[in-house]
Amino acid sequence: MNLLVSLGIIALLATVTIPYLRKYQPNLKLNGSARDMTSDLRLAQQLTVTEQVIHQVLFNVMNDSYQIIKVGSPDTIIKSVSLDGDVSIQQVIDLTDDTVVFNYYGSVSESGQVILININDNIATINIKPSGYVQLNQ
Repeated sequence: MNLLVSLGIIALLATVTIPYLRKYQPNLKLNGSARDMTSDLRLAQQLTVTEQVIHQVLFNVMNDSYQIIKVGSPDTIIKSVSLDGDVSIQQVIDLTDDTVVFNYYGSVSESGQVILININDNIATINIKPSGYVQLNQ
């Protein structure tokens, strides 16, 4: 009898919590994608400063992806990332050719923003300051 009561309570809790978790999961994916993108921008900045070779991050809004590229002859793709299906790049603002270019001092040629959105219409904004400071706002 105690076993049936315990199973009933577990089933009730699962019935209540599973829909909530499914609704919350896209938010977790958005937060994770935004943190990963912020880390990758900082990685490109760090590589530029330490190697004294220009690196850039190229955003592809149509494919919801981005690449870290080492600029040279020829250019070398360091890392390619495709965002999760629940997350997309909504907009890239004030960046020529949707590209962040870091110089040898770690600053950028242009400041701008990358806005990510998930299927619940929640937004995360990544700000790139002229000094090269990368800030995540969620």
